[in-house]
Amino acid sequence: PPPVQPDVEFIAAPTDAVDDRIEVGVAIVGGGPAGLSCAIRLMQLLGEDPVLAELLGEVPVALLAKGRGPGSHLLSGGIIRPSAMELLFPERSTADWPNYGVVESEAVYLMLSQKRSLRIPTPPPFRNHGSYVVSIAELGRWMAEQAEELGVYVLGETSAVKLLVNNDVTVG
Repeated sequence: PPPVQPDVEFIAAPTDAVDDRIEVGVAIVGGGPAGLSCAIRLMQLLGEDPVLAELLGEVPVALLAKGRGPGSHLLSGGIIRPSAMELLFPERSTADWPNYGVVESEAVYLMLSQKRSLRIPTPPPFRNHGSYVVSIAELGRWMAEQAEELGVYVLGETSAVKLLVNNDVTVG
């Protein structure tokens, strides 16, 4: 691989006018499920610690999404275990977040020919009993709504190119 100089390639001084800048306490890059989960959980924790939230400034948490909005580049469906959503939203039921129902059973078949198959034991990575079928795009849009309700400042159509540093203090 070519040599990388992180301090030159990935860090820069701010170039925008001071009036055009948005000072944020924590900037999360990426509007997918991981970034949204991080933003939501951080705002939940800051809700429990108003002193820390005050220290992080007027915009304690900002989420940068390269698409029009968080999750706008999510296209596929998926199977998720409800435990993650239960931990993130303990006060909500599975009926509150978008899903297409629970996986009741699964089966794996070995295709022997075009007309014959043999059912084989389901390998552990393929066992999804009790998990939920979701549209990742719908789940992303719903999670973005939850994040905004908690006070996350969402910046759509914003790509993170460099970490901006001013006098060795991270500013954005």
